[in-house]
Order: sequence, then structure tokens, then C-alpha cells
Amino acid sequence: MTDWIRIGLLAGAALAACPSARAQPADVAGFDKDSDGRTSRAEYRTGLVAESMKFDRNGDGRVTVKELPAFARIPGVRGPVERIFRSNDLSGDGALSRDELTARAEARFSELDVDRNGFLDAGEIKAGRRGGGR
Repeated sequence: MTDWIRIGLLAGAALAACPSARAQPADVAGFDKDSDGRTSRAEYRTGLVAESMKFDRNGDGRVTVKELPAFARIPGVRGPVERIFRSNDLSGDGALSRDELTARAEARFSELDVDRNGFLDAGEIKAGRRGGGR
């Protein structure tokens, strides 16, 4: 999985994990607001946008590459981060807006929800991390 969402999740993994996570992947447990062991489209979208917007240091409602954590500028990480960032900057203004992040979250949810039941479970998240299907 090489997309803006992965970078956001990597950077925000500690924030996304909750104490009740049990053995679930952080992005399922962290976004699973009703604690049913799966993540709905709405939970995923809301959680992912909220985690990404935590990088909005100046509070303008947009995230720029310069606002990302220092690890995003490490050689070997910087290039892919910038490429992913540009590919999701639909307006081409050099920033990711809430609307652009929402659109990416919707697209990524559809990619991950391989059984098309409207929910992500631990297996789908794990398969998505490996870059494949279930």
C-alpha cells in the first residue's frame, strides 16, 4: 500500500491506537468507534480525515508537505511521500484539503473492502497493508 493514507497512518499510528485495541490492527480498532470489531465506511472516512488533519499545524484546514513530521523528509521516505502527496492533491495547490482527504479515504475504503459488505475487518486491513487482496 503506497498512498497518502499509509503515510498518515504510519505517522499517526500511536494516536490512532486505543487502549481497547486488543489484537486488532490499529486502524481498525482506532477508527472502530462502536467497538464492534470492524470499521464502517463512515468510521474509516471520519477517522482518516481526522488523523490526517492533525498535521495541519497552522490550522488553515489544509495539510502541506512542510507540515508533515520530520520523518517524512528522511531520504528514502521523502520521495514517496511527496509523490503520494501530489497524487492526492486534486486541486494542484500544494496542499491536501479536507475534501481531498475525504475523497482519498472513500477510494481507499473501496479498495480495502474486498468482500463489499461495507465494513473493514482485521483481515482486509492486513491484506491491504501487504498490498494485496484477502
